[in-house]
Amino acid sequence: MAAACAATLLLAACGSPTVTVTPSTSTSATSSPTAAPQPFIGTGFRTDIPVGWQDQTANKSAVAALGGSGTVLMLLASPDGGLIGARSTPQPVADDQLAQYLTSVIPAGATAVSPTEPIDVDGMSGVVTTFVVIPSGAAARKHEEMVVNRAGNTYDISLSTAQASFALDEAALQAILNGWRWA
Repeated sequence: MAAACAATLLLAACGSPTVTVTPSTSTSATSSPTAAPQPFIGTGFRTDIPVGWQDQTANKSAVAALGGSGTVLMLLASPDGGLIGARSTPQPVADDQLAQYLTSVIPAGATAVSPTEPIDVDGMSGVVTTFVVIPSGAAARKHEEMVVNRAGNTYDISLSTAQASFALDEAALQAILNGWRWA
């Protein structure tokens, strides 16, 4: 969408007279606004959407493109193609089976699979792993996947992004987790 806006602005500028702008020597507080995260209220939790990420939860085609099972509770997209999702699993998973469940949802052919490690999301414990998937004819994508139990539900929280964007997008996921509050 940003690319389309930029293209529109460039096209609109073609044929327009050149405007000379003289830089101001003074600055104002409004010249560099600070964007704030947007609140997100999901089923059973709330958090903040990091600046630059777009809420795609109501976009039926984007949700359908995710595949998988369970109810999608949150879908966020970044300008670099990263996706952060949260869904409930079709059936609750027992606490002592979370690691086994997590390894069972890693796609066949995934590489660089990390061992499952414990994670805490707003006081609730779960497990997390990372792995790389190379889709046929596409660039490799790195994933971080975690499952957490809360109030009889199992939440699957995931990040999927290009390997080159992983550090940046993983920081956004961490910001989401830091702001996560169970409802």
